Amino acid sequence: MKYDFTLTPKQQNLAEQNLSLVDKIISRYIHTNENVCGLGYEDLRQEGCLALCRAAATYDGVSAQFSTYATTLIRNHLTDCCKAVSARLRNLPAVPLDVGPPEEDRPPGFPEPSVEDGVDALIDRLDADALLSDCKRRYSGVARLGIEALELKIKGYSGTDIARLYNTKPSHVGAWISRAAQKIRKEAAVEKSISES
Repeated sequence: MKYDFTLTPKQQNLAEQNLSLVDKIISRYIHTNENVCGLGYEDLRQEGCLALCRAAATYDGVSAQFSTYATTLIRNHLTDCCKAVSARLRNLPAVPLDVGPPEEDRPPGFPEPSVEDGVDALIDRLDADALLSDCKRRYSGVARLGIEALELKIKGYSGTDIARLYNTKPSHVGAWISRAAQKIRKEAAVEKSISES
Protein backbone atom coordinates (compact mmCIF):
# COMPACT_ATOMS: atom_id res chain seq x y z
CA MET A 1 0.00 0.00 0.00
CA LYS A 2 1.33 3.43 -0.89
CA TYR A 3 1.32 5.95 1.92
CA ASP A 4 1.94 9.10 -0.13
CA PHE A 5 -1.50 10.70 0.03
CA THR A 6 -2.95 13.74 1.76
CA LEU A 7 -6.42 13.82 3.24
CA THR A 8 -8.76 16.73 2.73
CA PRO A 9 -10.54 18.02 5.87
CA LYS A 10 -13.68 16.11 4.81
CA GLN A 11 -11.73 12.86 4.34
CA GLN A 12 -9.89 13.40 7.62
CA ASN A 13 -13.22 13.85 9.44
CA LEU A 14 -14.56 10.67 7.79
CA ALA A 15 -11.52 8.70 8.99
CA GLU A 16 -11.76 10.14 12.53
CA GLN A 17 -15.44 9.20 12.80
CA ASN A 18 -14.67 5.59 11.84
CA LEU A 19 -11.53 4.92 13.90
CA SER A 20 -13.41 2.30 15.91
CA LEU A 21 -13.58 0.14 12.75
CA VAL A 22 -9.88 -0.65 13.09
CA ASP A 23 -10.26 -2.01 16.63
CA LYS A 24 -13.35 -4.03 15.66
CA ILE A 25 -11.61 -5.59 12.68
CA ILE A 26 -8.50 -6.50 14.67
CA SER A 27 -10.51 -8.07 17.49
CA ARG A 28 -12.83 -9.96 15.14
CA TYR A 29 -10.58 -11.13 12.30
CA ILE A 30 -6.92 -10.90 13.34
CA HIS A 31 -5.01 -12.99 15.88
CA THR A 32 -2.37 -10.72 17.42
CA ASN A 33 0.93 -11.99 18.79
CA GLU A 34 2.87 -9.57 20.99
CA ASN A 35 5.99 -11.78 20.79
CA VAL A 36 6.38 -11.27 17.03
CA CYS A 37 7.48 -7.91 15.68
CA GLY A 38 4.74 -6.65 13.37
CA LEU A 39 1.95 -8.84 14.77
CA GLY A 40 1.45 -6.99 18.05
CA TYR A 41 -1.81 -5.13 18.64
CA GLU A 42 -0.24 -1.66 18.39
CA ASP A 43 1.61 -2.53 15.15
CA LEU A 44 -1.55 -3.87 13.56
CA ARG A 45 -3.63 -0.94 14.80
CA GLN A 46 -1.17 1.48 13.22
CA GLU A 47 -1.36 -0.40 9.91
CA GLY A 48 -5.16 -0.48 10.19
CA CYS A 49 -5.30 3.28 10.73
CA LEU A 50 -3.16 3.82 7.64
CA ALA A 51 -5.55 1.60 5.68
CA LEU A 52 -8.49 3.59 7.08
CA CYS A 53 -6.89 6.81 5.84
CA ARG A 54 -6.34 5.20 2.43
CA ALA A 55 -10.02 4.18 2.41
CA ALA A 56 -11.07 7.75 3.23
CA ALA A 57 -8.82 9.10 0.47
CA THR A 58 -10.14 6.70 -2.19
CA TYR A 59 -13.84 6.57 -1.17
CA ASP A 60 -16.11 7.83 -3.96
CA GLY A 61 -19.35 7.99 -1.93
CA VAL A 62 -21.38 6.19 -4.58
CA SER A 63 -20.81 2.42 -4.49
CA ALA A 64 -21.36 1.54 -0.80
CA GLN A 65 -21.44 2.99 2.68
CA PHE A 66 -18.03 4.13 3.86
CA SER A 67 -17.95 1.69 6.78
CA THR A 68 -18.52 -1.28 4.43
CA TYR A 69 -15.88 -0.05 1.99
CA ALA A 70 -13.37 0.73 4.74
CA THR A 71 -13.93 -2.59 6.54
CA THR A 72 -13.04 -4.54 3.41
CA LEU A 73 -9.99 -2.41 2.68
CA ILE A 74 -8.69 -2.50 6.28
CA ARG A 75 -9.25 -6.24 6.66
CA ASN A 76 -7.47 -7.00 3.37
CA HIS A 77 -4.56 -4.74 4.28
CA LEU A 78 -4.14 -6.30 7.75
CA THR A 79 -4.30 -9.79 6.26
CA ASP A 80 -1.57 -8.81 3.78
CA CYS A 81 0.53 -7.40 6.65
CA CYS A 82 0.21 -10.66 8.61
CA LYS A 83 1.15 -12.71 5.55
CA ALA A 84 4.19 -10.50 4.92
CA VAL A 85 5.40 -10.91 8.53
CA SER A 86 4.88 -14.68 8.36
CA ALA A 87 6.79 -14.90 5.08
CA ARG A 88 9.62 -12.83 6.55
CA LEU A 89 9.82 -15.16 9.56
CA ARG A 90 9.76 -18.27 7.37
CA ASN A 91 12.67 -16.98 5.28
CA LEU A 92 14.98 -16.09 8.15
CA PRO A 93 18.43 -17.55 7.56
CA ALA A 94 19.47 -20.26 9.98
CA VAL A 95 22.64 -19.22 11.78
CA PRO A 96 24.40 -21.87 13.87
CA LEU A 97 24.59 -20.71 17.46
CA ASP A 98 27.55 -22.91 18.42
CA VAL A 99 30.02 -21.03 16.23
CA GLY A 100 32.39 -18.83 18.21
CA PRO A 101 33.61 -15.42 17.13
CA PRO A 102 36.40 -15.23 14.53
CA GLU A 103 39.91 -15.18 15.97
CA GLU A 104 40.43 -11.46 15.36
CA ASP A 105 37.13 -10.61 17.10
CA ARG A 106 37.80 -12.65 20.23
CA PRO A 107 38.15 -10.64 23.42
CA PRO A 108 41.35 -11.06 25.44
CA GLY A 109 41.25 -14.19 27.57
CA PHE A 110 38.88 -16.00 25.19
CA PRO A 111 40.04 -19.64 25.31
CA GLU A 112 41.46 -21.10 22.14
CA PRO A 113 39.60 -24.35 21.37
CA SER A 114 41.80 -27.43 21.40
CA VAL A 115 41.33 -30.57 19.34
CA GLU A 116 40.89 -32.75 22.44
CA ASP A 117 38.22 -30.45 23.83
CA GLY A 118 36.44 -30.62 20.50
CA VAL A 119 36.51 -34.44 20.39
CA ASP A 120 35.33 -34.80 24.00
CA ALA A 121 32.61 -32.24 23.43
CA LEU A 122 31.56 -34.04 20.25
CA ILE A 123 31.34 -37.41 22.07
CA ASP A 124 29.34 -35.85 24.91
CA ARG A 125 27.07 -34.16 22.41
CA LEU A 126 26.55 -37.38 20.44
CA ASP A 127 25.63 -39.21 23.68
CA ALA A 128 23.21 -36.45 24.65
CA ASP A 129 21.74 -36.34 21.14
CA ALA A 130 21.24 -40.12 21.12
CA LEU A 131 19.58 -40.05 24.56
CA LEU A 132 17.32 -37.16 23.63
CA SER A 133 16.30 -38.61 20.26
CA ASP A 134 15.47 -41.94 21.97
CA CYS A 135 13.40 -40.14 24.61
CA LYS A 136 11.73 -37.97 21.98
CA ARG A 137 10.65 -41.11 20.13
CA ARG A 138 9.13 -42.67 23.27
CA TYR A 139 7.64 -39.63 25.02
CA SER A 140 4.55 -37.65 24.13
CA GLY A 141 2.81 -34.50 25.32
CA VAL A 142 4.59 -32.15 27.71
CA ALA A 143 7.56 -34.51 28.18
CA ARG A 144 8.17 -34.58 24.42
CA LEU A 145 8.00 -30.77 24.29
CA GLY A 146 10.56 -30.76 27.11
CA ILE A 147 12.89 -33.04 25.13
CA GLU A 148 12.57 -30.77 22.08
CA ALA A 149 13.30 -27.75 24.28
CA LEU A 150 16.35 -29.52 25.74
CA GLU A 151 17.64 -30.21 22.22
CA LEU A 152 17.32 -26.52 21.43
CA LYS A 153 19.00 -25.59 24.74
CA ILE A 154 21.97 -27.80 23.81
CA LYS A 155 22.16 -25.95 20.49
CA GLY A 156 22.45 -22.68 22.42
CA TYR A 157 18.93 -21.30 22.41
CA SER A 158 17.72 -19.51 25.54
CA GLY A 159 14.41 -20.25 27.22
CA THR A 160 13.03 -17.00 25.81
CA ASP A 161 14.11 -17.96 22.27
CA ILE A 162 12.45 -21.36 22.61
CA ALA A 163 9.28 -19.75 23.98
CA ARG A 164 9.18 -17.48 20.94
CA LEU A 165 9.57 -20.47 18.61
CA TYR A 166 6.68 -22.29 20.28
CA ASN A 167 4.63 -19.09 20.74
CA THR A 168 4.33 -19.56 24.51
CA LYS A 169 5.67 -18.16 27.76
CA PRO A 170 9.24 -18.92 28.93
CA SER A 171 7.83 -20.33 32.18
CA HIS A 172 6.00 -22.99 30.14
CA VAL A 173 9.27 -23.98 28.48
CA GLY A 174 10.87 -24.35 31.92
CA ALA A 175 7.98 -26.56 33.03
CA TRP A 176 8.34 -28.74 29.92
CA ILE A 177 12.06 -29.19 30.55
CA SER A 178 11.42 -29.97 34.21
CA ARG A 179 8.84 -32.62 33.28
CA ALA A 180 11.18 -34.23 30.73
CA ALA A 181 14.10 -34.22 33.20
CA GLN A 182 11.85 -35.80 35.83
CA LYS A 183 10.92 -38.64 33.46
CA ILE A 184 14.56 -39.17 32.44
CA ARG A 185 15.69 -39.28 36.10
CA LYS A 186 12.89 -41.71 36.95
CA GLU A 187 13.88 -44.03 34.09
CA ALA A 188 17.56 -43.82 35.10
CA ALA A 189 16.67 -44.77 38.69
CA VAL A 190 14.63 -47.75 37.48
CA GLU A 191 17.46 -48.91 35.19
CA LYS A 192 19.99 -48.50 38.02
CA SER A 193 17.87 -50.55 40.44
CA ILE A 194 17.43 -53.29 37.81
CA SER A 195 21.17 -53.44 37.11
CA GLU A 196 22.00 -53.62 40.85
CA SER A 197 19.66 -56.53 41.51
